[in-house]
Amino acid sequence: MAMASITRARLRDERGFTLIEIMVVVVVIGILAAVVVPQFMSESRKVKGSSEVNAMFAEISTKQEIFKSENGSYRVMAACPSTPSAQAQSIATCEATADWTALRIHAPEQSLRCSYAVVTGAAGVAPTPPSGFSLQTNPANGWYYALATCDLDGQTGTNSTYLTSSLDSSIQVQNEGK
Repeated sequence: MAMASITRARLRDERGFTLIEIMVVVVVIGILAAVVVPQFMSESRKVKGSSEVNAMFAEISTKQEIFKSENGSYRVMAACPSTPSAQAQSIATCEATADWTALRIHAPEQSLRCSYAVVTGAAGVAPTPPSGFSLQTNPANGWYYALATCDLDGQTGTNSTYLTSSLDSSIQVQNEGK
């Protein structure tokens, strides 16, 4: 009998966790959350930005090539929407502009977070891309580059910028996810 009561007493003592063990686990989870959540948010912003920009650059590039084949040159496109926003903006005003109408641009989404502009130039005229980007310096043909400016983090200090061109179809990126 005495042995049975000692075994029961030990089992009772070994059940559950102490308050200190629980507090240690909560602190570890808090530290992990403090590290992981900001990283997750940054990656989320990068995906939002790059998915919108990739689709819009494909649309702009296709329409620029069609416009050039019909008119002999690329078309300049003023920035639209005029400023990037962390909140998606309707494309209705952009689709009503002369630039978007002439190029027959139909955005893949009905709202945009980034502002899109196109700069063009003639053969032999070296493009002057924004600071931090590089393009071929002696193009043999007319050219354009498309620039997307995105405010993905809601802070106006630093924007993400993306650039593609008729000279190089790859997408160059600065401050991605910002």
